[in-house]
Amino acid sequence: MFMIPRKFLVLSALISAGGGLLACRNSQDPVIARLAGTSITKSEAEFRMQATPAEYQQYLVSAEGRRQFIQLLIREKVLVAEARRAGLAKNSAYRDALRRFDRFLKLRRKEYEEDLLASSYSRQLRSGDLAVTDAETRRYYEDRKNDYDKPEEIRVSHILVSSEPETLEVLARLRANEPFEKVAREMSKDPATASRGGKLSPLRHGALMPEFEDVAFRLKVGEVSGAVKTPFGFHIIKKLGQAQLPPQSYESVKEGIRARLEREKFDQWVTKKKEALGVTIDEKALASLEPLSASAAPQEPPQP
Repeated sequence: MFMIPRKFLVLSALISAGGGLLACRNSQDPVIARLAGTSITKSEAEFRMQATPAEYQQYLVSAEGRRQFIQLLIREKVLVAEARRAGLAKNSAYRDALRRFDRFLKLRRKEYEEDLLASSYSRQLRSGDLAVTDAETRRYYEDRKNDYDKPEEIRVSHILVSSEPETLEVLARLRANEPFEKVAREMSKDPATASRGGKLSPLRHGALMPEFEDVAFRLKVGEVSGAVKTPFGFHIIKKLGQAQLPPQSYESVKEGIRARLEREKFDQWVTKKKEALGVTIDEKALASLEPLSASAAPQEPPQP
């Protein structure tokens, strides 16, 4: 016997109540189980099986596992039927939760729609207007032949902040000999590195934005940069070390170069399109955004 987590059952129950996400029931959709006023169809059962967490999928391979799964769905349907009979569907908290879930689904639908359009058009651009040719990757390699004949790998830490006043505060603290790692933990806006004192994974040419790399590779070991502006904000970089690596052939780095050139072409394309579309930002509205911990999207439907 296996159990399906409550989170999954709650999600499935709300999806059932919402209706629209399930496959349409028709005469070609066999009914697996019936009980007063409702049923479980083949399409619904398959939908719910596919939504089962990966760690439980193994139980659905056998016929007995699928039978037990249907018994769990029946148990849930019994609860739903009795809840409706008891009038819970008219409960204000229940109805409020459904309204919140409708808004949640609407936002998720919009997110999916826009992600699908963006990724589809991005692929179209990469194979068309923004395509990078072999001649371009070869030229990039030859123009930087020394970097590939004598490649370097560096280790750096950084502190990322979002405004010039914060940048000045960081630099003042560092000039006062506060440890770089301490300032990074307390002020850096990079959640991936702040907790480890700003340390990034080892870097080679082409791994990050040119603005960042140009400064990081020129620093001496132990040296701290001034403010370096990128699309993510203002970086203060400290070089921790560097190492010489074996030579890299064109074939071994060609695809990495292609990805970098695609990214550069795309960034230039976006900049031009933003100007053409007249993009503006309402700073007051931006400042009103709550911290992520307070406004993160729910991972499961809201409950009464």
